[in-house]
Amino acid sequence: MQKLFKLLETKNYWFKKYLAANEAFHLVLLHEPEVALDELELFYGNRESLLKIIEDLEMKVQKEAEGPAWAGEIDSAARTRVHAYVREKDSYISRIVTLDTDIIKRMEVIRLEGLQKATHLAKGKKALAKFRSNANYNERLDKKI
Repeated sequence: MQKLFKLLETKNYWFKKYLAANEAFHLVLLHEPEVALDELELFYGNRESLLKIIEDLEMKVQKEAEGPAWAGEIDSAARTRVHAYVREKDSYISRIVTLDTDIIKRMEVIRLEGLQKATHLAKGKKALAKFRSNANYNERLDKKI
């Protein structure tokens, strides 16, 4: 039983790490979006690494829960302890989902702002091009003078 408790505790530790990484990226995204976008690949790489660790722990938890120590009747203290770990995990997951949703929304806003800037820049270049004299006009003017 102690092994399962330790696995659940370790799994929650890694969920907490995952949440901390999301919170850090979210803060950078809010306050320094250019920096966040530069670090996007690193952020995704970290998330993938953490997810692999959590997935591995989940398989170990499943294997341990199917073992002989948990085959019979489980006392209420053990059940309560497992429920506490599960509630803690659910809390982390809920906060992670909320942050992920906010991150996606913020990245969409940044993407739209980038498109607007690009459109505005293109219009500015087009307007500037209208004021430029072309090479033929300059040559003809030079010949007249």
